[in-house]
This record gives sequence, structure tokens and C-alpha cells, in this order.
Amino acid sequence: MLENINEMGGASRVVDSIPALKALPATGSEVVFVLGYYTAGDGGGGTYRQDLNDTTTPDNKGSVIIGDDLTLRWKLCQTTPYTLKQFGCKGDAVTDDTAGYLACFSTGLPVHIPAGRYKVAPIGPITSYPGGHEPNRTSGLTLSTGQNITGEGESSELIWGSTTKQAFSRVVNARDIVISGVKFTGGYSAVIVDPVADGSVDSIGLQNCILDGQLIGLLGGRQYALDPEGSKYCSNIWMENCDLRNITVHGMVATNCYRPRATSNNFESCAGGFCIDFSQGSRGGVINNNTGNSVLHFCKVESSNINLNGEPLVTDSNVVASSDCLIYGNNVTGIQQLGIFFNSHTERLIATSNNLQGSFTVAISIGSVTGFAHDGQIIISKNIVKMLSTNAIGIRSQLNTPKQPPLIEGNSLTGGSIGVDWQTSRGRFIGNNIASINIGVQIGAAVTNIDLLNNDITATSAVAGVGTASWKGLRARGNTLNVTEWSFYLGTIAGLGFSEFFDNSVSNPTTRANGSLLVNNPSSTRFSMNSFNIPSASGSSIATIGSAMKCSLLGNIATVGFKVAGPDATTTAQTLNNITDASYVA
Repeated sequence: MLENINEMGGASRVVDSIPALKALPATGSEVVFVLGYYTAGDGGGGTYRQDLNDTTTPDNKGSVIIGDDLTLRWKLCQTTPYTLKQFGCKGDAVTDDTAGYLACFSTGLPVHIPAGRYKVAPIGPITSYPGGHEPNRTSGLTLSTGQNITGEGESSELIWGSTTKQAFSRVVNARDIVISGVKFTGGYSAVIVDPVADGSVDSIGLQNCILDGQLIGLLGGRQYALDPEGSKYCSNIWMENCDLRNITVHGMVATNCYRPRATSNNFESCAGGFCIDFSQGSRGGVINNNTGNSVLHFCKVESSNINLNGEPLVTDSNVVASSDCLIYGNNVTGIQQLGIFFNSHTERLIATSNNLQGSFTVAISIGSVTGFAHDGQIIISKNIVKMLSTNAIGIRSQLNTPKQPPLIEGNSLTGGSIGVDWQTSRGRFIGNNIASINIGVQIGAAVTNIDLLNNDITATSAVAGVGTASWKGLRARGNTLNVTEWSFYLGTIAGLGFSEFFDNSVSNPTTRANGSLLVNNPSSTRFSMNSFNIPSASGSSIATIGSAMKCSLLGNIATVGFKVAGPDATTTAQTLNNITDASYVA
């Protein structure tokens, strides 16, 4: 044991360990420098000072040490965060470090996790979800406001040490916490946010962390679907520059949350759920610049909170709807099922400039929640989608009763069976490049307002209508269609009114008796300035069945003629200036 003069004045000593500190007599030094916790150089210790005025504070095995005489209290003095090793954690991946882990955080102050592999299991009382669901969505460690956690990257590892899986920490009534540079292995979650009251949690984030093997990497909020009464809103839950691996269910969940954010994270082998799930009352969220590979689904924004009868548990869309979310700049490969999934009140949602590749069931899916009205303010633009499965669908909409037509613009969709499966009455498709196996755009709703403008489609059939409803307001203009069967097939719908086919360019190298463009019972519809480059032995360029009322066929150029069934006098009179004997160009 050495003696010297410390900067604060008075004699000080140097001892090897906390047991040596505890053994010191009350007299002889006010300040002691401890070289380690168990032995010198093990990462523990620090500068301790006597506090002769304190006779009540309990020994917490780190920042407050009571001497062997049970009266003298030594206080750890430093301006930097306490570390786990200063509270007796060994970080050898074998020793149970839970006690020291909890003691360190019990100070309510920021904590640093030095290099080491700390086996911990801070198990708390089970949570009170209705029906006994999710009893372990909790933790025995509750963080305080401003209690930041720092580490040294992958070398600072927390390992879950129990078969009962809970979170490494939770936040219920705190704000302004950043967890950075820590690796979490196993457990339920790295951190669980579970507000005790509306707005009791704000600004909680993970940064530059590694999450490996959790059920849910970051769980931000209590879901309405599980607890419609107990769910309280939180805000600004975020994850940035984190690396998530082998997640069992979801990578990040934000629920009943204002302004959640997932930015520049990487997801690998997340095979059980969504990499990012903004669910039930998430508003103003941002999902941007993330990467990933070999995942089941990439991300979703949804409001679904269905009970056993199929009805919403919370029927007020102003409360439970997820809206005002942006998804952009993400680059994810190896997606097995859903790339981007909107299943919500579906208002003010944007997905743009994403690069998605995988086998897919549906790459980008727009769904609806039964009973909710929809403004339809959706923009899907400038995304690149490569579908590796022959059964995949690029973009699907099942949005019901939208007030506005969603905008689908400038996307590049390749592979799969169907480029766009549109089960919605409204929509605007502008400047998309679609190369699919079977159908470029399949429309399965009673159309009231759909624009197909300047798209380039390569498929067996470019545009096909499904069902027997009557349509109106279909405008197909300036599209380039490379097909082997139909350019437009609308043969099963009841009729088509007040619509237009204008300046479309069709190329089909296959001789077909059925022709190219087929419409059932058109009325008040214009077929103008289209070109059909199809073999001259084909059945027809434009064909109608049923009757053709108040239609016009003007200025078309084709290698074969028309077959218009049941034209009225106006239609006959308005069939003008067409060329039907142009030479086929292979």
C-alpha cells in the first residue's frame, strides 16, 4: 500500500482492491485510489473519498462502500460514468454479473460498459397484459431520465443469462436516454418502452449497437392489439446505425408512438417477423437508409387491432391509425415475403427510392383496416423491385373506399407473376417500368378513376381487368406495351364508360386469333392515336364485344383492323382516319 499527497490536499493511499479499501482504518487518509475491484488491474476500483457525515447510505458494492467497521463510508469520486466493473461485474461470460449490473444502474446515473462479456438476467415481476399475454415484456432494470449507456462496440457485450427471457432494461417514466456502442445477445429485448401514462416516455434510442438473438430487438410501446386500455403513448423512440442479427420476431417495434425512427440500421437473418414494425397508433414515423439481407419481411406501418370477432378493438382511427410515415432510401435483399406493408388508416404514407430484392409474396402491399375510412394519400415512387419468385407480386393495393387516388410513379418492377395487382377503384400509375411474367397491371376493383400514363410494360398481357363490375374513368395514355397476348383485356367486366385509350404503343410478335385490345360494352370511350405492331394474321388490333355506344376510334395505326361489335350510329360515324394495313415490323 502506497502513500502520497492527493491534489485535494491531505494524505491519500493506494490499495489493490475493494476488500483492501474496506479493511482500512478510519484514520490515516481521506482519499484512497483503488487499483481494481477484486485484484489490481481488473478494471474496477477508482478514487474513493471518506464521507464522515453520512451514516445512513447503504453499501451498493460500487459507488458507496462501507468499511469493515460498519461505520466508515467511502464514496466513488469521478466525473465520468460509473462502469460495471466498478460494481464487481467480471465480464467473463461465465460469472453471473446480475447483482453488480443492477447495483450500477441503481445509482440512476449514466453507465459505461467496458470491454467484456457480461452474463446478466435482470428478471422483474411479470407484466399485467389482459388474458395473461406477454408476461415477460418487462425487465428487472428500470432506467431513469438521462441515464445514458455507453460501450466500446462489439467488445462490450451483455449476454442474457436465464431461460426466462426478459429485457436487459425497460423505460416506463423517463426521457432523453441514448444507449450506444453495446452488444446485446439473447433475451426478450435490448430495451422495452412501456409508458405508465400518456407521454411519460420520450426520446429513447439505440445507436451503434449490435442486437443478436432477441425476440424483439427494440420494443417501443404497449400494443393496442394486446392491451387497448393499458396502452399509453410514447414519442421519439429511435434506432440508428445498429446491427441486428438472428432476431426471432421483429427487429424494432414502435406502437402508439409519435415520431418513431429507424435509420441506417442493418438487418441480417431476421426470419420470424418484420425488421421494422410501426404499429397501431404510430404517427410521423421515418424508416430510412436501412440495409438488410435474408429477412422474412422488411417493414410495415399498420393499424390492425382486431378482436376475436374480426372487429377493431379500438374503433377511433384518430387514436389507433398509423399515418404520416415516410419510408425511403432502404436497400434490402433476400426478402422472403413482404417488402413494405401498409395496413392502416392509410393516410399520408410515402415509400420512395427503396431498392428491394427477394422471392417475395408481395413486394409493396397497401392494405386496409375494416371500418376505417381512407384518404388514400399514398405515394409509391422511384422504387426498384426485383422479384426472384415466379409467383411474386410487385405492388398490391387492397385499399377500400379511398377519397383520393394513390400515386404509383417511376417504379421499376422486374420478375414475378404480376407487376401490379390493383384491387382499388382509384389510382394513378405514371412512368413505371414493369417487366413481369404474366400480367403487368391487373385491376380487380370496380374502376371509378384510374390513370395509366407513360408506363413501359413487358409481360404476357399488359393490362387485365378481373371481375364483372362496370367500370368508368379508365384513362390509358402514352403507354409502351410489349406483350405476347393481350395489350388490354377487359372482356369480363360488365362495361366501360367515359374512358380513354390514347397514344399507346403496342408490340406483339405472336400471331393470335384473339387480337390485342378487348373491351366489353364500351360507352362514351375514345380509342385514339394508338399504334399496334402485331402480325397481320392476328385477329384484330381493337375488338369490342356486346355493344359500342357513343365511342370514337380516331387516328389509330395498326397492322390489322378492328372488330367492333354492335356499334351505334355515333360510333360508326366517329370511326375515322385510321390506318389498319400498316406493315408489321419484327
